[in-house]
Amino acid sequence: MKKKILRRYYKLLGKLAHWYIEKHNPQIIGINWSVGKTSCRMIIYQTLQKFLPNKRIYTSSKNFNGELGMSLSIFQMEKWEPNLLSFITTVIKLTRKRFFWHKPYDILLLEYGIDRPGEMDFLLTIARPHIGVFTAIDAVHSEQFGNPVEIAREEVKMLKSTLEIGFLNANDVYAMQLKDQLYIDYLTYQTEGNDIKADIFFKDEKFFVSDFRWWIGVQFHTWIKEKKYSVSTNILSKANYGYIGVALAIAWILDYKYARMESRAEDPILRNGSHELIELQYQLQPWRLSIFHGIENSVIIDSTYNASPLSIRKIINTAHNIKMQLFPQRKIVLVLWDMRELGDLTEREHRMIAGYVSQVADKVILVGTYMTDYLADELEKVGYDKKNVEKFYDANIAGKHIQKILKEDKNDYIVVCKWSQNTIFLEEAVKHFLLNPEDQQELTRQSNRRLSKKKKYFG
Repeated sequence: MKKKILRRYYKLLGKLAHWYIEKHNPQIIGINWSVGKTSCRMIIYQTLQKFLPNKRIYTSSKNFNGELGMSLSIFQMEKWEPNLLSFITTVIKLTRKRFFWHKPYDILLLEYGIDRPGEMDFLLTIARPHIGVFTAIDAVHSEQFGNPVEIAREEVKMLKSTLEIGFLNANDVYAMQLKDQLYIDYLTYQTEGNDIKADIFFKDEKFFVSDFRWWIGVQFHTWIKEKKYSVSTNILSKANYGYIGVALAIAWILDYKYARMESRAEDPILRNGSHELIELQYQLQPWRLSIFHGIENSVIIDSTYNASPLSIRKIINTAHNIKMQLFPQRKIVLVLWDMRELGDLTEREHRMIAGYVSQVADKVILVGTYMTDYLADELEKVGYDKKNVEKFYDANIAGKHIQKILKEDKNDYIVVCKWSQNTIFLEEAVKHFLLNPEDQQELTRQSNRRLSKKKKYFG
């Protein structure tokens, strides 16, 4: 009964949002797939703000997607609580906006996030994107769908419903299988920096230590077709460099479109940036790949919002590259908790990351049943010294143990933290070895409601 009421509520909000979109007719950029959606969306959003300063651009600052979140994003609602009062006031606010609000934005970025079969069909009744960007498929949500193939079958509906142009990840096998099924233009892009042929790709990434709050930066070259740009940015991870290339391409496309085919002496990127080096500073959600100062001169790489097999491999790769270029003498402590929502693939996916872990980590801290059962066993099978593997079932205990390692060991460390959400709360472990207490507010799930819930969880 409760689910039926919620479905009807979501449909009502969806209809209001659809009418709102029809009334104001913004350019819609849709982002989906199962990994990297939010980071990609925020990179595109902030890039467009820089290169299209005369356009009103909006995307939710929250992780609003899915049946409820898309409608809230369209109406620019940043707060929503799961209670009866919020249900009623939200309908009233959205109805008022539907009929009386002036056009709020020229460009709207939406995240088409799904976690069950059939959900994408509903999202597409609300709004079809003009530009569609596809990140990467992973095993996440296999618990609801069965396997990545079923996830892909649902996710690709957005691509097939995109109105004008799509961006396909050349490193994703599912995306590349769709090329012959599309009736719109598309561009391919890289997210791994290898030699796979793509319309948008990057090379020559070099890390540097900067004076910014996010004190490790990177420079690289990116190509959009024949155009080459030099980029300096504060965000890390090869996937993000690929998304920056996509964002620059979208800025060029929309600028050209708004100019109504008028010729320009310079493209919008060089017109608003430097001819030699484009500096792009981003403010992304800090828990998705953040750098903090830790105690005892340690460096913390925090990616504590969520975890999937692909995202774990990517952060391990990023940490290794940072170490080799900037801190070759440091040792790496890899802190991992269970990956959730993998269904029947749970054991296999936890075992499969053993090869990545064993090649990079000097010490491994595992927390949770899946990691301690499956990954620990697989690490021993591949020959990783079990003396360097420690197991825990409580975030605070694990955090205190890492604090002890950093204080007693004479080595300097990079501490890499990655795990899923939902009753795990391993971000609380990070508090035990942060150098600056004020950085605690930059960790994920630090609202009063979340802290109260975690206080009860930890007893």
